[in-house]
Amino acid sequence: MKLEVIDAFADRPFAGNPAAVCLTAAPVGETAMRLIAREMNLSETAFLHAAPGGFALRWFTPAAEVALCGHATLAAAHALWTGGVLGADEVARFKTLSGELTARKEGDWIELDFPALPSLGVEVPAGLIEGLGVAAGAVVAVSRSTYDLVVELADEAAVRGLRPDFGRLAAVPGRGVIVTARAATPGFDFVSRFFAPGVGVNEDPVTGSAHCVLGPYWQARLGRSEFTAYQASERGGVVKVAVRGERVLLRGQAVTVSRVELTAAAASFPLADAAV
Repeated sequence: MKLEVIDAFADRPFAGNPAAVCLTAAPVGETAMRLIAREMNLSETAFLHAAPGGFALRWFTPAAEVALCGHATLAAAHALWTGGVLGADEVARFKTLSGELTARKEGDWIELDFPALPSLGVEVPAGLIEGLGVAAGAVVAVSRSTYDLVVELADEAAVRGLRPDFGRLAAVPGRGVIVTARAATPGFDFVSRFFAPGVGVNEDPVTGSAHCVLGPYWQARLGRSEFTAYQASERGGVVKVAVRGERVLLRGQAVTVSRVELTAAAASFPLADAAV
């Protein structure tokens, strides 16, 4: 079994968000997927194999399976094209827990077709402000989407300056917390950061699924449907976002940085247990 580590939402190595991609000839057992994802210790490891109409795709953090992941889908598509599994003009079609997702090459960019995830205003959950380490007056609005909370702060500097208490933040219900603000940096419309300590990812470097929420969120505030966004983690990454009704198109780039091959000892693990 071989894996590739691919930096997604990046135009150079060691930027964006690294994901491990494992393409297999047959389904891998769930226990094995969880252990391999824990061993890789990246925010996501993607497992895929050929299935009718495309590829079955699942995503695992070091601690849990997730229902939607943008950067590991982008990485999986990149692996299919660079590995010659698909031609450059072919659309990558993925069967996932979030329905069918597609990816296509657009020059040096990859365009993902994902579901739009609106958010609705909610009362501030207990522990959220303390977990983020911000003053209550710095929070413009709080809302909740399908998976995550969305916290809008007053400005980009407040987003970049966050130093969360991950122990407290892990106790806040939901997959994670998206923190966002209008961009002050020229060339960008909004910035964000994403924290998900409850599923084993303290801070995700660049989060495609968060932009499924942020696209509709900023569409309502700015009256536009296309954006250039920057996720202001330490590694950082650029995501181009276009809202199209109930779908969101996400564009990013990707770079393969390493390849991993499991040893005979690891390969002897019962990989077919609990296969799906």
